[in-house]
Amino acid sequence: MSFIDRTRFFSRKARRFISPERFALAPIWIQLIAIFITSATVIFLLSPFLGGLPSSYRIFADPAYYADVQGPMEIAFGLLQVIIGLILFSFIISVLSAALIKLIENIKSGSLPYKKSGHILFVNYNIKLFMILDQIDIRARDKGILEDVVLLFHEPSKVVAFRAHFDQSRWKNLDIFIRQGNVMSFRTFDRLSIFEAKALVVLSPDNFGDTFESDNFNLKILTNLTNNILFLNHLKEKQENGNPIKCSIELSSHQDARKIALNLTSYKSGYLFAVITPGDVIGSIIARAKVDPVYYKVFFEILSSDGSTIHFIDPRQFGDFRKFEQLSFEQLMFSFKGGTLIGFSSSVGLGHFQMNLCSFGSTFKLGSWFIFLTTDAKQIRYQPPKTPYILEKKFEIIPPNEEVSKKICVIGNTWNLGNIEDFIDVKSKNELRESQFVFEEEEAYFSENLLLKIQNGDFDNIVINLGDELGFRLTMLLVGANKSDPQFLSKIITILGDPITEQLLNTNVLGCNIVLSHKLSARYIAQLAFQKNLEQIFAELAFIEGSEFNLLDVGKHIPAELLRDVEEVKRLLAAHEMIYLGTVDQEKNVILESRNFDNTKQVLVLSKGKII
Repeated sequence: MSFIDRTRFFSRKARRFISPERFALAPIWIQLIAIFITSATVIFLLSPFLGGLPSSYRIFADPAYYADVQGPMEIAFGLLQVIIGLILFSFIISVLSAALIKLIENIKSGSLPYKKSGHILFVNYNIKLFMILDQIDIRARDKGILEDVVLLFHEPSKVVAFRAHFDQSRWKNLDIFIRQGNVMSFRTFDRLSIFEAKALVVLSPDNFGDTFESDNFNLKILTNLTNNILFLNHLKEKQENGNPIKCSIELSSHQDARKIALNLTSYKSGYLFAVITPGDVIGSIIARAKVDPVYYKVFFEILSSDGSTIHFIDPRQFGDFRKFEQLSFEQLMFSFKGGTLIGFSSSVGLGHFQMNLCSFGSTFKLGSWFIFLTTDAKQIRYQPPKTPYILEKKFEIIPPNEEVSKKICVIGNTWNLGNIEDFIDVKSKNELRESQFVFEEEEAYFSENLLLKIQNGDFDNIVINLGDELGFRLTMLLVGANKSDPQFLSKIITILGDPITEQLLNTNVLGCNIVLSHKLSARYIAQLAFQKNLEQIFAELAFIEGSEFNLLDVGKHIPAELLRDVEEVKRLLAAHEMIYLGTVDQEKNVILESRNFDNTKQVLVLSKGKII
């Protein structure tokens, strides 16, 4: 290319760059540089006519200096300098104003990137998000930290809606950043520093007509994430190093969606994402709550970020961990204060863990961690007893059967019954099939015939398994008709999703039991955001296989006279391979790690398989 051709080429490039369209679309720093260059050029070119460069600059920057010019030439060129200066300064103000307006719009719309690290990234919006944030806020408060949370919404309307209900005083310990973007593009996640996040939670979106569409939407998000080789390798590397990113995805009860999610995130002997579905852990907890609402309260308390929760504790916290080697689980149970030892966990390689709850008959092996139920993991201390405990079975303690006999009435089929038949005997199963009432017409649920069957059926539990609106009205109808019969009211178990309806019933309707599915799910999701391995523990506790919670009725399974000293109770229960966890009072309130047995109706224990 000749010199003339090069000159023409650069001339065309320059003309394109300084065109009004190019200037308007250029970044703010380019616009400002262009204005400053133009200003400097004007000051320099007019300086010979205005008595020098200092005089030219003063007139350009401050028009008041124009009053000092003398002579026709300086007056003419000075006026030109003043006009150009006013125009260029107005350009600077306009550019900065437009930039500020755009910055405010980007903040409001959530278009800004997120450049920090160690944050929790939530994708999508549903009713559980506020309750999840409540739990994370409690955890941050107890730890004395300010937790960074990034919320990513696909639609701008969700950003506006969330900001309208956003109340910073509700989450004083959270620094919440709201963002909007295309969740089907990995660039959106990269813009939010996903490689630096410590947890990723993909919630089931609430803006779809049915669960099939919402599941597909989340599966597409998951596919987008796993298609990125760098991010997938990042997850695998963290998993192998024993410090996995706490990734979870919420789906409906469609089993095919769950299988797809697990296949997408399978890695050797485990999964990179925890898949949360109502039909699994949460469904099983609700199924047990239909048999006895106390089980719901137990899980509800343990899943809470305040109170007694499950923690994985590194034995190095207690000094030389080799002193625990070959010590039996029973010995270790009575050697710790400030928490209840419920089992061991050990790494099986590639960042995966093997859980061993109720580890009676097992010994501690190097490389294992302790699993505790405690209110504060930092307060646990190792304090071996001076004399070893002698575990001796008492014939007065009669372990309960895993299958209970209860006559249960279920009204409606909105919420999945789950594996409820695993927890009741054959007679109860047959009676359940006969006492489940499902109607196509809503009015049928308020018929006199049905109400008489409910009142005269002598049921142990009356489960209202309807949608929030129907469930609320039927509950109010039954409570209003039986408000003078507290025993009947205690049989009513209403399953709800809406926390506002639950709050109204709990406030104004005394005596009935409320099982709030969404709040339970929210607590479960919040726990997984910090301890991914809890998925395995709660999966085991919720199902009949392996270890599970059991209730000992005072006077039936354990004599009241034995409930005096908590350490003695722990020893008596350990002899039957049961771990003491707490008490249930006459009002069915659960008090975890209780040391007082006044007003105790039931004793909560953790046992493995068939209790002996």
